[in-house]
Amino acid sequence: MVLSSGDHFTIKAEAGFSEDGVWVIDARLDWRDGLPPEGSDLIGHGRLALLQAIAREGARGRALGATRVRVHMSGHHTEGVTLGEPETTA
Repeated sequence: MVLSSGDHFTIKAEAGFSEDGVWVIDARLDWRDGLPPEGSDLIGHGRLALLQAIAREGARGRALGATRVRVHMSGHHTEGVTLGEPETTA
């Protein structure tokens, strides 16, 4: 799913089940003209849109039977944040 807010930012959110049955949501906030200045209302609008996209994908996962979720967010004013169970490597 791709959402956009005028000329300022684009939200991309994709989700699906991993091999071990976890609903994985990958959400990204892309700023068209670079990150707005600290304290800008636009940062809040972008973060809200990002969280709304994550909530929609979470509801879709729940409707498909998901009982566990892992969320990765990027572009929201930090390098990236992962919520949920940490990934393990074998």
